[in-house]
Amino acid sequence: MKVKLIVSLLVIYLVFSLGLAQAQNEENSCKPLKFVNVTPEAFECMKKKLQDYGIDVPPGNEGELSGKGVTGSFEWDGKSVLTIIIKEKPFGVSCETADGRIILFVDECKGK
Repeated sequence: MKVKLIVSLLVIYLVFSLGLAQAQNEENSCKPLKFVNVTPEAFECMKKKLQDYGIDVPPGNEGELSGKGVTGSFEWDGKSVLTIIIKEKPFGVSCETADGRIILFVDECKGK
């Protein structure tokens, strides 16, 4: 229950205001986050949760995701390694904050 609350707060925090969203160029993107031991079930869980929150996620194992002031890319090797890069985020949200929230979100779908 605590993890769901934290994840919900993450999403609200990241998307709280479209008016404050500020695009960043490639050189201002956050560093890639790499996750291991991501099962097919966990990967599908993450995609569904993002879509439920209004983030567009294309079908397949890689692509661009966007919505509510956040854009990024993802690539999953089809077995266990997932890489996520946040390219744009709301103004005032640091990469460290965004990364921490993504880590919590991934851990929830991985069953931690």
